[in-house]
Formats: sequence, C-alpha cells, structure tokens
Amino acid sequence: MPAKRYRLPDLLAKIPPSATRVRVKTAKGEVKYKELAEVADTDEVQVNQSGDPIVMKGAPGRKPTPSMAPANSTVAAILRRKQDVLDTDPVYLKTRRTPDSPDVLHEVIVGLSEEAASLKFERDEAAREGKDTAGLSAKRVQALRAVGETWLKRMDQVSGKLINMDTPAFQALWKFFMETIRDAMVNTKMRPEQVETVFAKFATLVGTDEWRSEAKNRMKMSV
Repeated sequence: MPAKRYRLPDLLAKIPPSATRVRVKTAKGEVKYKELAEVADTDEVQVNQSGDPIVMKGAPGRKPTPSMAPANSTVAAILRRKQDVLDTDPVYLKTRRTPDSPDVLHEVIVGLSEEAASLKFERDEAAREGKDTAGLSAKRVQALRAVGETWLKRMDQVSGKLINMDTPAFQALWKFFMETIRDAMVNTKMRPEQVETVFAKFATLVGTDEWRSEAKNRMKMSV
C-alpha cells in the first residue's frame, strides 16, 4: 500500500510554534533538517507514524556546556582561596611545569613529610586530651611508609644519573681532562718542575676515599 502523501501547506500548518527546523527530503533525494523559511515547494516534508512533521526544537549541533559559575559569593570566595593554594603548591607547580623533572619526587617527599608531621601533631593532641589515637597512628604509619617508598624511588632516580667513575669511558675522559690541564699549564710557560709538583699534589688529593665520596655527593646534589 503506497504511503499517504500530504500537501505541503497542510504539513507546514501542523508544525508546532516551538519547532525551529523540519525534516525534509529534497528534490535531489537528500534528507536534511531545514529552517521553516527555507522549505522549498519541491521539498517533501518527512512525517512520523502519526502523520505529523518530524521537527527539531532548539539549535542544531551539540548541547552548550552548562555554566560553571559559582552559585553565590561565598562559593566564589572559596574557589578563589582554592586557586591561591594551587598557585603556590610546590608539588602542583612542579608537576604542571616540569613533569619529567626529578624535583617532582623531591616535592612529593616534602609534602608527604608535612602530612606525616601534621598527623603526629593531631595524634599528640588526641593523646593529651585522653582520646583514642589508634586511627591517627595508623594514618601516620601509612604516611611514613609512603615517605620511605618515595625516598627509595628518589634514590634510584639519583643513582641512575650519577657518573660511574670506574668505567673505562670515564677513565678515558679523565685522562683527556688531565692532558688538557697539563697542556694549559705548559702553554702558560710554567716550568716543568712546577707542572710536576702540581700534578703530584693533585694525584694525592683525588686518590683518597674522601675525595671520591665528596665527588659522589656533589653529583647527587646536582640532580
């Protein structure tokens, strides 16, 4: 049974006032939504099972993002204070500006230590007032464990960036470095005996365990 056809004026008359567009099939066979004023005589208005035009209410496209404005002045003040905290929080700033920096873990350790110290204060205050401290003690233990685990990660991070002074590559670099210093001393017209005296003293200093330990500490401090 062929579909019932409706006259265009009759269909347009059935469109509710709240509709902004109507679904039509153009003379080229394209099905689209058109504004009411753009419907042509050659367009075939599409209808539903009840024979009413298929319409669109509201603007086409994605729904607009709802406003996230503060509900009142009190909420606005709280949001400003929260933003002030974010703008000065070391962990947040390091993570946002340089997420790959080793300093992120350092700031995390500091932050965890502050929380652990705060929990200690709350536990001591609770104990002074005769209150149960088991929950606060458990939280502090967790915070301290987090500090320890993060510290170990930091040490792994640091040790991975230290120069191994016992490798052949470093020994070759060290030899070249010493040769460069000797050339510089010779080029400044220092007497051979002076050069040898300086190198002998230098060899004595860098040959001690104390010097190697200090060299490693300096490298750790630089990362």
